[in-house]
Amino acid sequence: MQQGTLLPTARPIAEFSLIDQKGAPFTLDSLKNHWTFTFFGYTQCPDVCPTSLAMLAQVIRLLEKDPAVGTLPRGLFVSVDPKRDTPDVLAQFIPYFHPDFIAATGSDEELHKLTRQLGLLYGKSEGDNENDYLMDHSAAIILFDPDGNYRALFNVPHDSKLIANEFVMIKDYYETTQ
Repeated sequence: MQQGTLLPTARPIAEFSLIDQKGAPFTLDSLKNHWTFTFFGYTQCPDVCPTSLAMLAQVIRLLEKDPAVGTLPRGLFVSVDPKRDTPDVLAQFIPYFHPDFIAATGSDEELHKLTRQLGLLYGKSEGDNENDYLMDHSAAIILFDPDGNYRALFNVPHDSKLIANEFVMIKDYYETTQ
């Protein structure tokens, strides 16, 4: 694989509790029965977040053109800025990239619980006042398999064609080993 890293064995993750853009719970069970590309960031991000989400939407569009893919993966954006990124803010933000993308956030405790299991980092960079700040965060895309396990990692720079092709390989591998 050129773009991603397939974990030698799927990594189960512990239960977590987030809230999606509709105000509904998003938990480990929400990951099950779907392939899910997941990106962690925040809506006021000036650079990597919009670029990565647009690229992820392109991955989905490329896969939509291939009938052999079968069930399409989902896109999930997890905000690491729960103070500003409320469900209402997420509901306005995420459809800009793809109408089927899901956005979620949670308490700092729940976000830390989830990101630490995935080896991802994030933190607040203080600004001039309490509402003027940036969030530093990992830029990797995580792929969860239909069992809700951490299956692969895609690091920057992201290439939509490579990720789409490698997703098909990962999915085929998963299906032959079940």
